[in-house]
Amino acid sequence: MTARLLSNPVEAQFLKTASLNHYFLNSQIFTRRTFKSHMERRDEVPTASTSVLEMLWSTLLEALPQGVVVLSRNMQPLYLNERANHLCQLLASGDRQPASPPLVISEIGHRLLKNASSTKQPLVVERQTPQGHLIRIRASWLQVNPTDGVASSANDSQYILVILENCTEVLREELQIEQKRYDLTERETEIWMLLRQEYSYQEIAKTLRISLNTVKTHVKNVYAKKRSCQGREQVVVF
Repeated sequence: MTARLLSNPVEAQFLKTASLNHYFLNSQIFTRRTFKSHMERRDEVPTASTSVLEMLWSTLLEALPQGVVVLSRNMQPLYLNERANHLCQLLASGDRQPASPPLVISEIGHRLLKNASSTKQPLVVERQTPQGHLIRIRASWLQVNPTDGVASSANDSQYILVILENCTEVLREELQIEQKRYDLTERETEIWMLLRQEYSYQEIAKTLRISLNTVKTHVKNVYAKKRSCQGREQVVVF
């Protein structure tokens, strides 16, 4: 009989997929055997249907635009998808002493541990990478029920779920849509992106090496194009 690992079937399938492939972070490889020892996997004989379902969930996790990381209470990565691996490498490139996981993820994980008794709310921080990417890190508890018939303490049944999102890439995708929707020029799009990143007019002029009046003119044109499109629905096709 298949033992119950998680109370939430979605979370159960999520964690099951972590044992299918090899995942690495900063050259450290987490294999199926490693994950199994951490999670105290139950004994079961895979069926054809469960294998297909696991394959689908694995494909789904790899297709997500966000990075997904599962940490133990001692900040050891138990699972990460390929997107998380890439974003973690970006975050770790700014560390003086590279660690696994990156220091910023360890720090937010320790903050979550410290506040475990007072709040169950997720912690969210943003970190700028040396490459200029703004990464949003969201950490929350992932509650796991112990395997049937196996005694487990409360600490053994809690894991940390970390979601990583590259806000800079998301903004660029949004601007591609707005550029076509409002028929913005390349320069207008460039200036509009800096405005969305909360640059001042003076900072934009300095960054792009143009005059302040030129910046103001382009911004005025952007707002004029946006106003002219209000009330008109457009389907943007790339």
